[in-house]
Amino acid sequence: MVGIPAHHTGRDAVHRWIYITGLGLFAVALPSSVFLMSLSQIILFVNWLAEGGFREKFNRFFRHRPALVFVSIYLVHIVFLFHSADFDYGLSTLRTRLPVLLFPLMVVSSAPLSSKVWRWIMLAFSAAVTVVSFFSLHIFLSGDYTDYRELSPFISHIRLSLMVALSVFLLFYLAGNDFSGHRKWKAVCLSMAVWHVVYLGMLQSLSGVVVFAAVLLVLGLQEFSRGNRLRKVAVFSVMALLLAGMVMLVGSLWQGIRHQEEKDLSSLDSHTAAGTPYLHDRQAPHRENGHLVYIYIAEEELREAWNKRSDLDFDGDNLRGEPLKHVLYRYMASRGLRKDSDGLNKLDDREVTAVEEGVTNVRYLDWPWLITRLHQSLWELEQYRTSGDPTGHTLTLRLQFWEAALVAIGENPVFGWGTGDIRVASSYGLEQIGSALGFERWMKPHNQYLSFAVLFGLPAALWILFAMIWPAVSMKGFRFLPFLAFFVILMVSMINEDTIDTQAGLSFFVFFYTMLLFGRRERVEVRS
Repeated sequence: MVGIPAHHTGRDAVHRWIYITGLGLFAVALPSSVFLMSLSQIILFVNWLAEGGFREKFNRFFRHRPALVFVSIYLVHIVFLFHSADFDYGLSTLRTRLPVLLFPLMVVSSAPLSSKVWRWIMLAFSAAVTVVSFFSLHIFLSGDYTDYRELSPFISHIRLSLMVALSVFLLFYLAGNDFSGHRKWKAVCLSMAVWHVVYLGMLQSLSGVVVFAAVLLVLGLQEFSRGNRLRKVAVFSVMALLLAGMVMLVGSLWQGIRHQEEKDLSSLDSHTAAGTPYLHDRQAPHRENGHLVYIYIAEEELREAWNKRSDLDFDGDNLRGEPLKHVLYRYMASRGLRKDSDGLNKLDDREVTAVEEGVTNVRYLDWPWLITRLHQSLWELEQYRTSGDPTGHTLTLRLQFWEAALVAIGENPVFGWGTGDIRVASSYGLEQIGSALGFERWMKPHNQYLSFAVLFGLPAALWILFAMIWPAVSMKGFRFLPFLAFFVILMVSMINEDTIDTQAGLSFFVFFYTMLLFGRRERVEVRS
């Protein structure tokens, strides 16, 4: 039986088979099913209990110092539960993060996987990503979506993009190492890797692109540090050109956003050609392509003209659930049009459809999605700088959550607020900075590092980082390409996300940290 050592016979062989199958199911579930993530872990734990042999298992586990340090992350959560005002939410947090303790315990205390079994489990994960990509491709080609997040049908769009990025590096590693002598499997891995790069672009996830670029940067620096002079010059040249290109692109976009079309606000026309009075909000700072958004608005006239051309009500929402008229104002301003019937008549059917779908700037119709996303983020920053209002924009909302988190940390810097008090602390911080944001159940810092510091204080947060880094250092994990890629993806993603606060994110974290660092009998290091 594949993956079953010769000394495993009878009952032991059955448990070993269930163990390997459970790991494979877990790998497949990561990009495809939250339910299967839970089911696979239940199967693994029940099998671990039924297998018995606890004395040997615990001896194995407690002799594994790196694993002990890693699971101390969960012990921090237990200790600080008793410091929580919201004890029930703290208990809920302990339940959701239980895999941080149990999964390493099961893997480390079980007989290690052979390189061959480990290889097929990793390949099963990448195959699952590929299958999910076909579902996404179907949605993409059908056009039956209004938001790029809908291209991830099973789990969070951001978590899926992290998995796709990791899968690329896993596949390249498998092709160059485990399958280096198998031409067909090598070709399969390389083909899947290239497709996953394309898929990452199709998902339009800025987070996915950023973590992918971060891994490439780290690998480039690694190559630079150990290469000969010619390789160092080549690596440095490529990295310098890419960096210069990015700086020039961002600078150009930022300059365009900051550009202001000169207009004498004291002598604006008061009526449309049809005699309808204009509304001019001269104080509103919002601009599109340099044009003020909230001047030259003839709402009654525009409403009548819009409702003749679209099935979506002018006073209702667009297909993304946003107030349609404000999207229309922004789009028309981006073209330098007045917001009246004459201005609307200058929009063609393609543009009307674009406004219905939430497009706010005429340039987005032709720009590549990555440039569009960069422009949107820079636009949000500029509007936040000028208006101070983060509402409706994910980036600026994060900035305000981060500011609130820093205030909350300053209130309890040593012992934090407690395992269950992330929402309490966030609410306190927002109140202290005078934020107009209302309390929501999802209110969190959206930065995993800040979340740790808010909950547990700075000393314990630093310990958690140590518990993530030291096991890898002690086991030379950073010399192993798949683990290095995973670790960079994890650490970068935690800057703008509470990566391990969702089941998909936590499962991604625990599964790959454990399987890439603790889960193999032999680990092939990166070839130079």
